[in-house]
Amino acid sequence: MTERTVDRFADGDWAVAATVALAGLGITVGSQLLVAAATLPLWYVAAAVLGSDRSAMVRVRRRVTVHDASSESGDADGGEGGGPIPASPGATATVRTTVRNDGSGTLVDLRVVDGVPDALPVVSGSPRACETLEPLETATLEYEVELRRGEHAFGDTTVRTRDLTGTVAETWTAGVEGDDVVHCSPTVETVPPGDGTNEYAGEVPTDEGGSGLEFYAVREYEPGDQVRAIDWRRYAGTRELATVEYRAERSTRIVCIVDARPSQFRAATTDRVPAIQRSADAAGRAFEALVAAGHPTGIVGIHEQGVTSVPPGTGPATRQEATDLLDAMQVPGYVAAARSRTGDPFAALLQSLPGDVQVYLFSAFVDDDPLELVEALRARGYGVRVVSPDVTADTADTATRLAALERGTRLARARETGAQVLDWDRERSLGAVLRTVVGEVATE
Repeated sequence: MTERTVDRFADGDWAVAATVALAGLGITVGSQLLVAAATLPLWYVAAAVLGSDRSAMVRVRRRVTVHDASSESGDADGGEGGGPIPASPGATATVRTTVRNDGSGTLVDLRVVDGVPDALPVVSGSPRACETLEPLETATLEYEVELRRGEHAFGDTTVRTRDLTGTVAETWTAGVEGDDVVHCSPTVETVPPGDGTNEYAGEVPTDEGGSGLEFYAVREYEPGDQVRAIDWRRYAGTRELATVEYRAERSTRIVCIVDARPSQFRAATTDRVPAIQRSADAAGRAFEALVAAGHPTGIVGIHEQGVTSVPPGTGPATRQEATDLLDAMQVPGYVAAARSRTGDPFAALLQSLPGDVQVYLFSAFVDDDPLELVEALRARGYGVRVVSPDVTADTADTATRLAALERGTRLARARETGAQVLDWDRERSLGAVLRTVVGEVATE
């Protein structure tokens, strides 16, 4: 608890003047009632002075419950405040802060403001309260915040009390027991890749024989075949050598393309997460899941005048570079000098994209450029998945409704090319989005 600040909203000069005036008037007119009433202002001041010496004591506890549909457990809380509470960007958290009067007197005018992190908008309820509390009585503030990427620490609670006269106020910050930190970052989940493969061994079955686990065929023995591949059971019965082949498995090289142009720094409303942050979070989670499954994965950011990229890979260096790029591309106007091409970003992307990759495109589709990119990619035979955060919802003005219709038309045209498209509305959790983006992408 910090040092208290005492504010006085009135001094005793007015009381002395009022006492003298009433006493003089009472003596002049000979009224004993007015003379007795002259002492009332002095009693009022005395009550204020005595009230400032009281020792108001409050105890504050906070409990944070995260509502995250993308996690297996659903809701999560900090229990007894044992550490940061994990959550995903875009989830909401209910905060319940309980204040108890631990003093011996009644707190007539108790005002409380909870220490909400500046980066977390309050979407319902209020972190403020004004109560009257008897000794050992409690009051609870309850509100919801929308979580943003990063680690967010709740601060101490600001408490202010006024005395019965309303002329003296004490203000201090009270330490809070319980939960105080929420760690908000994408979690890794399984994201099935498409059907495009390369020469690297991996987990995607192919229609050719080779090393693997699933039986593929039996063929005639050829000099040089491994001894462990010989069908010894057949040899025991027929004395003929034959070789068992298993279905070869290959890894998939994948590129996650994030639309980071100025048009993507738009949200449905001013207190919502912009499209670029939702796209970057989804791309980061997909990247981690695919790399963890053994698939070389890269990141490409499309900017206004160029592209920035991290080549597909699975090593720690690739992971770090991808994380840095996803964080940096959320800053308006960012274009890295390294591994960057300038000019027409879409033309540069098509020229530099390897021919054997699967493409995951993250864009809000608020203009025609992403649609043209999908059409160009499909024309070149790339398998394409689209995850499109919706930033045209939650508003009722005519211009936004028109933009929503145009966006829906673009997504429909993207589906017609054979791309797998997911329209991601705000109510759908990121985990559910990535679980939905499954199945094979047809190649031409």
